[in-house]
Amino acid sequence: MRVLTTWMYFDSSQVKGEPGFHRPRGRGEEPEPGIGVAWFGGDTTTLSSISNAKIFRTLPGSRGEQSLSEELLKDCLDLFLTDAEEFDFSRQERSMKNPEVVDYLLTQPIVIERSPPIHLTLKGLLTSTNLPVWIGTYMGWSVAPEHSVLLFITVPGGIIVVGSAAGLAAALAAGLSKSVKRLFRSK
Repeated sequence: MRVLTTWMYFDSSQVKGEPGFHRPRGRGEEPEPGIGVAWFGGDTTTLSSISNAKIFRTLPGSRGEQSLSEELLKDCLDLFLTDAEEFDFSRQERSMKNPEVVDYLLTQPIVIERSPPIHLTLKGLLTSTNLPVWIGTYMGWSVAPEHSVLLFITVPGGIIVVGSAAGLAAALAAGLSKSVKRLFRSK
């Protein structure tokens, strides 16, 4: 399965968060806050339910499949920037810490596979005629090391997975592509 990725990194001074908000990963290097977006192409009309995939676990408080709103996407992007832990995603009352960076992220192009590949903004996904559906915010038990939180979005022609740059990179290295490929198998 071909996967197209888009990565956006920021200087630590540009991203606000709690002290120690980045989990050290790798060989002790200073973490860089960032967002990763992966495009997995496939026929979403025969998509298996992600809730049936035992490798993923729904976050507590997740509302299942629903339309993706700009508010929900902004909240998730802000949490991904700070590489937030699982419990931060289920908090009902939370203030956005990086509204300027999140607004910037919404207007930056991500690569979507078409013939030829095209660029589309995350905000453009929300305003397209075929509204994307938020499959859910999941943690991969056997896919994402350290149980990184990943946002799954279906769009016509594929699935978009968004996460912290470090979390998505680790998930891809650990086999996220194979797990997503299983979702495209017929029901």
